[in-house]
Amino acid sequence: MLGAALPIPLAAQVNVEALRQEDPALGYSGTFGGDLALRTGNVDLLQVNLNARLYKVTESVTRLMVGNGGFGLLSGSRFASSGLLHYRQTHHYNETILPEWWGQVNYDRPQLLDFRVVTGGGVRTSFAKGEWGQFGMGGGLMLEHERLDLPATAIHADQTTLIRWSYFLTLRLVPNENLVITSTTYLQPGFAEFSDVRTMGNIRVAASVTDELDLTVSFDLRYDGRPPDLTSALDTSLRTGLRYSY
Repeated sequence: MLGAALPIPLAAQVNVEALRQEDPALGYSGTFGGDLALRTGNVDLLQVNLNARLYKVTESVTRLMVGNGGFGLLSGSRFASSGLLHYRQTHHYNETILPEWWGQVNYDRPQLLDFRVVTGGGVRTSFAKGEWGQFGMGGGLMLEHERLDLPATAIHADQTTLIRWSYFLTLRLVPNENLVITSTTYLQPGFAEFSDVRTMGNIRVAASVTDELDLTVSFDLRYDGRPPDLTSALDTSLRTGLRYSY
């Protein structure tokens, strides 16, 4: 099964593939944690994030539920926040082809996003896997609806509904039992217009403090080929945090 570890949403777009965990055990499992993020691009702020993830795994289906939230001070006084709820169901068709579907709602005030809902489906596969880690990819289609907080004079529509392709590559390296390095890259062009493209990238290093506690450092990058008025095409986020697994 493809996967990485848990980051916080980066602007309106969310790197969902990086929400996954490598081979969760049968039954219930999950994580709870938090981190401190430095965001640049559309906003320059320090942001505190909390996150929780719950898995329910059977022989035939993996169910993933994720909740994230972030809050912080912008320019020393202004409040900014974001939130996410995500549900994903992956079916174990065989060891190499894994069909799945998902649904998600989120918002991000610094990105002027009042509301976003996404639903879609696709497949994932793994090219190589061993004690060193794993390399794989996936793809699918998703229906996306966004409502933005834009002024009346804005050129960009304050509501959009469209279908997007969604492709990703993941790499997970395990140099030793106490260190895991993960990378996820997303490409999401419009179904009928590839020039309306969004890309995301995430690199994360997790070092074990105890069997249940990890210290994490992550860097996220997001690019929107057609950003709304008053927003930058590029966002970055640098985060450090702790994660508890159970």
